[in-house]
Amino acid sequence: MIAIIYSVIWIIVASKFADRNWKAYYPTMLFASLGEALYELLCYKYQLWQMEPNGVQFAMIPILLLTLIGMPLSTWVYLSKYPFRKGVLSQSLYIAFFTCAYIILEYVAVKGGSITYHHHWNLLWSLLFVIVMFLIIRIHFKRPILALIFSAIFAIFLCLVFDVSLVKMK
Repeated sequence: MIAIIYSVIWIIVASKFADRNWKAYYPTMLFASLGEALYELLCYKYQLWQMEPNGVQFAMIPILLLTLIGMPLSTWVYLSKYPFRKGVLSQSLYIAFFTCAYIILEYVAVKGGSITYHHHWNLLWSLLFVIVMFLIIRIHFKRPILALIFSAIFAIFLCLVFDVSLVKMK
């Protein structure tokens, strides 16, 4: 149920705050969604965090809502208001704001039973993940190949730390 509420929230936030030039952000919106979809597909049998049905009939519904609504719309809002022409401090505070928002939403989802953690994953790992995610999303907007390289490096790091081997993948 929380996934449905969050999807509605992202639709409202995007309609109020994202600029109308969504086409400029579309490749990065797809990149963010693809990252989520790849995690769900590859780690299906060995998930570090898992979306739970929590009030909806099928477990796939929250995953689809996050992949098709949450990730692209939050990426759109994030990039459309990003302070590109401001200094490092403004950009860092902006990333911190979005990181806090994501972590608060995740905390509520965990407490509400919509997300469960497994294999030693926890909210602190999510915090690191979200910080890196927003940095990579920002990089992808201007330099997609560099973002793909950083994404691969970070994914390999997480696989090594959490023992996510090819054998454990779907």
